[in-house]
Amino acid sequence: MPQASPDYVRENEAARADLRRVVTSLSDADLAHPTHSGWTVAATLAHLAYWDRRYRLVLERWERGEVATGEEPDWADDTLLPEWLALPPQEACRLALEAADAVDALVASLSPGTVAGVMEARRRWLLHRHGHRREHLAEVERALGPR
Repeated sequence: MPQASPDYVRENEAARADLRRVVTSLSDADLAHPTHSGWTVAATLAHLAYWDRRYRLVLERWERGEVATGEEPDWADDTLLPEWLALPPQEACRLALEAADAVDALVASLSPGTVAGVMEARRRWLLHRHGHRREHLAEVERALGPR
């Protein structure tokens, strides 16, 4: 009998479905719409793609026994924002969905030892990708208003 998925795997799946629902409904005008501090909806999606790709790499290394140490730099968003704004908006959508699919598949397949190590190191956000997605999806929906 297959084991039930941990809560974070189910939450990741639900947030990824929300991401797909929002992204597939966005027009080019929606993607160019400002959100906050010079960001656009497309830049927000590119931001999600970056962090899901980054944490996928961290988890792949962790699974191989190369435990990551140190905190993630908080300057990455400011550094990468010009590149995210320069992306074609539909490419930001594609990247966000592709990265979410890839990191969630990896999170769902991690060994129990890796999961325990991640939790022991107090880096639960590596497994709980849904929180980051939901935070930014709410931001996008607030920026675009009722539809």
